[in-house]
Amino acid sequence: MTPGQPDLAVVLPAYNLGPVIADNLRRVAKALASVGTVEIVVVDDGSADRTFHEASLAAADLSTAKVIRHEVNRGKGEALFTGARATSAELVLFLDADLDLPAEQVPALIEKMGGVDLLVGAKRKAMAGGHYPLARRVLSRIFALLTVGLFRLPVSESQTGLKIVRRTVIDKVLPQMRIHGYAYDLEMLLRAHRSGLILREVPVELGENASTAPLRLGMLWQMGRDTLRLWWWTLSGRIPRVS
Repeated sequence: MTPGQPDLAVVLPAYNLGPVIADNLRRVAKALASVGTVEIVVVDDGSADRTFHEASLAAADLSTAKVIRHEVNRGKGEALFTGARATSAELVLFLDADLDLPAEQVPALIEKMGGVDLLVGAKRKAMAGGHYPLARRVLSRIFALLTVGLFRLPVSESQTGLKIVRRTVIDKVLPQMRIHGYAYDLEMLLRAHRSGLILREVPVELGENASTAPLRLGMLWQMGRDTLRLWWWTLSGRIPRVS
C-alpha cells in the first residue's frame, strides 16, 4: 500500500433507499472502523426519491465518504463500476447499500483474503434457516447449479451482494465488462476466473429482513437472457481463457 492510500474502499450501489441510506452509511463507517482508513463511495443509481440528498447529508459528517449520482438508472453493474473507478485502495468491498448483508461481518472476511483476488460471499447456509423466501431459495440454488455447470467456476454463488476484490480486478477485469444488469456479477467472476485470477467463496450472514422484495418477471427474464449470452461468449471465444 502506498503512503496515504486507504486500507479499504467500499462501494455502495443504492437505488431508492432514501429512508435508510443515511443510517446505513453511518453503520458501514462504524462497522469498518477497525479495518483502518476506509473510503466509502455511495453511488445513487438514478433514484426517484431522496437517496442522493440523504446520503450527501450523512457523507458530509464522514471525512472519507462521498456520493456520486447517475442522473438515470443504469443498472447495478454500472453503479459498481462508477464507484470502483472513484476509489484508490488496493482492496475494494462491493456491498449492497440496503445492508441485507450486515457490514459488521466484513472485517472477519477480510482476514480470509490471503492470496485471493476475488472473495465471493455465499449466503446458501444463511438462507437455510427458513427466513429467506422459498422462491428465492429455490431460484438461488438453480442458478448456482447453472453457474457451476455452464461455466465451471470454482464458486457456486455469483449474485450475493458482498464481494471483496483486489485492485487487479478493478483495473483489468471491469473495463472488459459488457453486461450492466443483474448478471453483472456473473460476468465479473467469469472474466476474472478465465483471466487466471484466484476466486474463493466464503459463507456470509444475512440480515433479519433480507430480500423480502418480490421477484419480478422482468428481472428473471434479464438474468436468463444475459446468462445465455455469457455462455455463448465463452463458447465463441469472446471471453477467452488466458493460459
